Amino acid sequence: MPKLVLCFSILFLLSACASNIQHYGQIDHNQKTVTVPAGAQGLKGDIKKALNAEGWKMVVYKGPSVMQGSLGENTRLEKFDTFNTRYTLVMDSNQFDYCLTFSPMIRYEISLIDNETGSEVITMDGQGCEDQVAKQFAQALKGQ
Repeated sequence: MPKLVLCFSILFLLSACASNIQHYGQIDHNQKTVTVPAGAQGLKGDIKKALNAEGWKMVVYKGPSVMQGSLGENTRLEKFDTFNTRYTLVMDSNQFDYCLTFSPMIRYEISLIDNETGSEVITMDGQGCEDQVAKQFAQALKGQ
């Protein structure tokens, strides 16, 4: 019996979330618009559900790329992207196992970028159960 308890304790610890969450700025809760990656599979879908539950407006199109400048003796052209949202969500995740709750165990990296300043506001990376990562992201959005 003690070996069984030890085995379950080890499995529980291995299925726990190991996250590195960094806050580099404040989210403007008056401008809760975000460009998100297309699709709904896995962590992407869970993150989108969390954003929707918090009242965020999501779009998948960032806006047109624009090239502008002036012609003349010193020609200078600049190309830049435009955004229809205040923030952009960039994320990557890979499943490598299952948690005890049968949720996928993933390695992930998430970045919320402020399109107005070009800086990262929140970054998260680590490994854990997919459903728990989405909950941690929702808490990070609230500044917790």
